[in-house]
Formats: sequence, C-alpha cells, structure tokens
Amino acid sequence: MRPSSFHGALMLVLVPAAAWTATASAACRSISFERGASSALVRGVAPAEGIDCLRFGAGQGQDVQMSVRSVRDQVAFSVDGVADDRDNLRFRSTKKTYEVRVFQTMRAAAPVPYEFSLSIR
Repeated sequence: MRPSSFHGALMLVLVPAAAWTATASAACRSISFERGASSALVRGVAPAEGIDCLRFGAGQGQDVQMSVRSVRDQVAFSVDGVADDRDNLRFRSTKKTYEVRVFQTMRAAAPVPYEFSLSIR
C-alpha cells in the first residue's frame, strides 16, 4: 500500500471515532447524590448499539467505587482515562469530571436495563 493511501485510510477511521466521542459527551447524564449521601444508584438502559453516558465529579484523592449489574451480566462500562470494559472498579480520583460509558458487551438485538452503583468517599 502506498503511504498516501494508508494515511487516507487512517483518516477514515479517526474521523468517525472523533465524531462518536463528541456525540457521547453531549448526551451524558449527570449523576447526583441525595443531600448528605456518598453513594448513588442509577438505572438506565444500554442500547443494542452504542452507549449510555453518565458523568460525575470527584475531588482529589477520593476513593471511587462503581459497579454495574444487568440480566445475564450483559453490560459493562469504561471510564475515560481510567479503565475499559469493567463490571466493577475502584480507584483514587483526581479533581475532575469523569465520563462513564455504559454498553453491552456483545452485539445485541435489543436494549438491556442496568443498575449502576457509584460511591465516592
């Protein structure tokens, strides 16, 4: 393959990925905690194709724990810059807003309901 053809093919791959990221960011739901609570439970639906996006903020050095549950363990999540394709995760945060992408682990014909648990201490 000629170098110019390779670069053209690479651009075809990168442009849709960038467009997907921008679309996902705009559609994120913010996770909010009840007054005085350090954890929250979010119910959602993982689409047959694509993602459900959640967003939360954390302070420096906080203990963040999260997990997702669904029928037959069909749903997982990724946290931008932290971890990919997990059903549970624990990490120390930096002060920032995190985006969580919830998705089905295998190609599916129908959406799947899920419960996402988040604890920040």
